[in-house]
Amino acid sequence: MGSKGVSRRGFLGKGALVAGAAGLAACEPAAREPQEPQKPAKPLKVRYGLNLLLYTAAFTKEHVDLVKKAADFGYDGVEVLFADLSLLDPKATRAACEQAKMGLTACCVMVPGTSPCSEKAEERAAGVARLKQMIDICAEMGGEAVAGPIYSPVRQLTGKAVTPDEWKWCVEALRAAAEHAEKAKINLAIEPLNRFETYVVTTVADATRLVQEVNHPRLKVQVDTFHGNIEEKDTAAAIRACGSNVGHFHASESDRGVPGTGQVRWREVFRALKDINYDRWVTIESFATGILDLCAAACIWRPIYESPDKLARDGLAFLKKTAAEA
Repeated sequence: MGSKGVSRRGFLGKGALVAGAAGLAACEPAAREPQEPQKPAKPLKVRYGLNLLLYTAAFTKEHVDLVKKAADFGYDGVEVLFADLSLLDPKATRAACEQAKMGLTACCVMVPGTSPCSEKAEERAAGVARLKQMIDICAEMGGEAVAGPIYSPVRQLTGKAVTPDEWKWCVEALRAAAEHAEKAKINLAIEPLNRFETYVVTTVADATRLVQEVNHPRLKVQVDTFHGNIEEKDTAAAIRACGSNVGHFHASESDRGVPGTGQVRWREVFRALKDINYDRWVTIESFATGILDLCAAACIWRPIYESPDKLARDGLAFLKKTAAEA
């Protein structure tokens, strides 16, 4: 058919044009009802701490300048190892923290002969005495919390699972420590370690059960992402299950290196911390790789970061950014 004398309107027909116009009208976006502005993500209200094992194995009065260094990096507080208690200088430490306006927590370990779950009554008594001493020193330093594997010396393994008697003794010792902590206004937190370092408490669920059996408000659970990466099926789920029992948090990468450079699922972890309204410390834990005894204790056999200062700076920046985005 030729096109002469046949208009496009005539070819389509009047009905088609009307239908087409109606179709175009139907494609117009419908007017949306006014919506309330989306609320911003709930911020994670925590304080950021730096464990000074990144620089030294023994914190003495010669190391108090590290407090100001951490403050200059942007941290809110420091964490000090309580191992050989005779090396600590509570007055100098407190003065340094007050001058830098920094908080303080203590990373504590039990030493041989002071196991709260020992079958020997004298060792259990020594364990309670050590716990009370660490609580008192922390209070003298102006600190807030005594945290760590305070149920047994690290790597003191029996070759079998924890027994009902050992568990009962541990509950009794920690209850006595918690009652003392109440008088000193110091918080306690139980840290699960991986299976190669303890047989007593290896998961957040283990620690939660221990806290519930002690049943004292001063005793909570410490979550450590390094150990969780080994023992937990899902660290974020473990945090949610622990809920308000979470009382301290160690941000430690899967290889002990810079947070954000390993396998820990940080965004999921921070979302879980937000979900339980966690509002205490987020403390970076790594270790000074130039100190052979410390490296041996932490089983670090290779360089895991470029420099301790870079780890402190980059780790803090990463954690703050991830917490804000989670």
